[in-house]
Amino acid sequence: MQEIDLKMSEKEKKILDAAIAVIGEKGFSAASTSEIARQAGVAEGTIFRYFKTKKDILRGILIHLGNVIAEPLVVYGLKKILYQEGREDLRSGIRLVLKDRMAVINAVFPMLRIVITEAMYHEDIRQILYDKIISRAVEVFEEYHREMVEKGLMKKEIDAVVAGRSILGNLVLFFVYRNLFGPMIQLDDYDRELDQVIDAVMHGIAMPADRDKP
Repeated sequence: MQEIDLKMSEKEKKILDAAIAVIGEKGFSAASTSEIARQAGVAEGTIFRYFKTKKDILRGILIHLGNVIAEPLVVYGLKKILYQEGREDLRSGIRLVLKDRMAVINAVFPMLRIVITEAMYHEDIRQILYDKIISRAVEVFEEYHREMVEKGLMKKEIDAVVAGRSILGNLVLFFVYRNLFGPMIQLDDYDRELDQVIDAVMHGIAMPADRDKP
């Protein structure tokens, strides 16, 4: 696999931005390097000076995505929220994480959509996605989970990865639901809906058993 230079030149970034636009519209298989070249305003041969194959462009998008969000946002950003604002109040911490991650997803959604779509078909893309982004977030959350368990704020019976996946899953569904079906449905106020998602994550949807007793 070709290694992509992490310190991209302006022309390389221009090619990746054009690739994101073309692939985002047509899909990876239907997008051609000639179309990407036209979008970037460069000769098609220039693309192959930076990326040996079309798939290397896809890898470049993924690595660029990782550079944009992995260290500054997934690691540093998540730690900042969890260990500064969310250290004592679990609910506030989860709320801040969800709002912050929503902002991140919105900012990089064109890249993220391409990467997630193509990861379903390319094992090496899945591996890079896991190594650069998912595993880093898991490490941060596992550390946070241990501390919250020690403070009695989270259940030790629930595995850290399961807890983190539950929070992330609700975040992704919240984002997808609002962005895909927003025009078709009556949406609640953003903050009110977010609070209800957090309540569902923290307390579930079932009434406590003792509330059912006369």
